[in-house]
Amino acid sequence: MTSTFQAVRSLLFAVAVLLTGHGLQLTLLPLEAQSLGWSDAAIGLTGSFYYLGFIGGCLTIPRLIRRVGHIRTFTVCISIAAVALLAASIADQLLLWLVFRMATGWSMAGLYTTIESWLNDQAKNEQRGRVLAVYTIISLAALVVGQLLLQVEILSLEGLFPVAAMFIVAAILPVALTSRPQPSVPAEVHFSWRTVFNASQVGLICCSLSGLVMGLLWSLGAVYVSGLTGDPGGGARFIAAVILGGLTVQFPVGRLSDAVDRRWVILGLGLLGGVGASLWLAVPLSSVWMYVSGFLCGGAAMPMYSVSIAHANDNAGGRFLQIASGMLMANAIGAVIGPLLFGATEFFGLVYGFMGIVFSAFVVCIVWTAHRLRVHAVSREHFEPFQALPKTVPEVFVLDPRGEEPVAADGEPRP
Repeated sequence: MTSTFQAVRSLLFAVAVLLTGHGLQLTLLPLEAQSLGWSDAAIGLTGSFYYLGFIGGCLTIPRLIRRVGHIRTFTVCISIAAVALLAASIADQLLLWLVFRMATGWSMAGLYTTIESWLNDQAKNEQRGRVLAVYTIISLAALVVGQLLLQVEILSLEGLFPVAAMFIVAAILPVALTSRPQPSVPAEVHFSWRTVFNASQVGLICCSLSGLVMGLLWSLGAVYVSGLTGDPGGGARFIAAVILGGLTVQFPVGRLSDAVDRRWVILGLGLLGGVGASLWLAVPLSSVWMYVSGFLCGGAAMPMYSVSIAHANDNAGGRFLQIASGMLMANAIGAVIGPLLFGATEFFGLVYGFMGIVFSAFVVCIVWTAHRLRVHAVSREHFEPFQALPKTVPEVFVLDPRGEEPVAADGEPRP
């Protein structure tokens, strides 16, 4: 195990640096858009375009990696991400921002794909769960650090743009200077909606609802909270609370789902998220209750993604990559829809539109899961082992030791 982490330590260091910068820009960009005087609906639209670009990256990046390799793809995506961020710092037109946000989503999908397929190449089958766990912890911790950089009082919002860009660009160094050979070309990934739905009706629906909640929180959470509190730092702390909730709940919930029917765990997560959202709606809000609400919603939505994937894999019948990539696309589509729904609530003047959408998503999860528990009993004694998965791109599912055998560029199975 030690030799495996030595082989990927430069890559994991690059993840920490990259996601620190990415975590900073996730909150910085909505706050900058707010300072430009844009409406919440317009800011939410920029978030939807980020996820549209992300979906595009899921579909196109594997072909780019097959053409030019992992290191060159990583360098290209870093360059585009940095250029898009710096360009947004000097532009004030919504149309240009939509282009930049789509480019950012595309490049981040590429970076995640490169990183995860590289991890797959280095990790042995019996070690993949632990490698994923470390990767998840580093990813979420770096995102939290990125949020906390907004608290540096000596820097204005404009001054934070080059800081975020520096972190993103610096992630090239450990990858470009590594002495380890880059991985072989990854296998093709296909998916089928019918296959996914037949494998896990609960998993597919709740995975998309998780994406809807997290897409809304990422795109507008910082802006909405900073607008309520009058403090840009309050928005950053809210997003940090969301991430900490997901990090805290992820592992105990995952282990519980190995012991019982995962649908009961998903139902419990829906109830947890519903409680978090209802606190926002029912309790006179102070900063403390806002952060508690964010912690509970993040603690419900993030693990719901991983448990939903695990439940689908319980019924995969060997089609692990096909099912898992379809689940990812459902999650990303939900992330596009969330901010668009908020724009509709703004248009109709609904006061509690933001957290009302989050609450409604968790209620749908509860109702749908309870219905499936009532009409479809499960008699099997064994459930597939849970693996904590960061919410990224289809290449992560090649990490599943039960998946299809990786194939090298020459067409021969890779050892």
